[in-house]
Amino acid sequence: MEDSFRPTILWVRLNMTFQLIYHEIQKALKEEMLTLSQLDILVCLGRSDGLTLGEISKRLLVTGGNITGVMDRLEKGGYVYRDRDREDRRIIRAKLTPKGGELHKEILPIFKKKWNEIVNILEPDEQRQMNQLLKKLSQALLASGSYQKKRGKEG
Repeated sequence: MEDSFRPTILWVRLNMTFQLIYHEIQKALKEEMLTLSQLDILVCLGRSDGLTLGEISKRLLVTGGNITGVMDRLEKGGYVYRDRDREDRRIIRAKLTPKGGELHKEILPIFKKKWNEIVNILEPDEQRQMNQLLKKLSQALLASGSYQKKRGKEG
């Protein structure tokens, strides 16, 4: 392969792999009538006593507008609710309802099982190497600040 095509081929493979993984996980979640975005929020809230939509947005690296729509659907389903801070009424935290807590407990093992099936295609050393490479890329991109600047304009 000619070196000049290597970055393009890497992009195509990375994108294709992401799409394939996304499809496999979405298939596993479909039985639960849950999207990956909803799962992401349930997982964030399941590991906290409540988060503002801004905090969720930062953790998931998405815009606040994306979080609001997904939260609205989760709230309509009875999985989450918005709770005003008693000391500062401007602060609103998203929290899991008991129904949301049960779904979180139910869905996490399904996700973990599917993810383990996918990642175990790689040997443990390959998993470590991939983790190191992806960490290096993500840290460099976050350090460049361009992502934060872009989010600041949108959010």
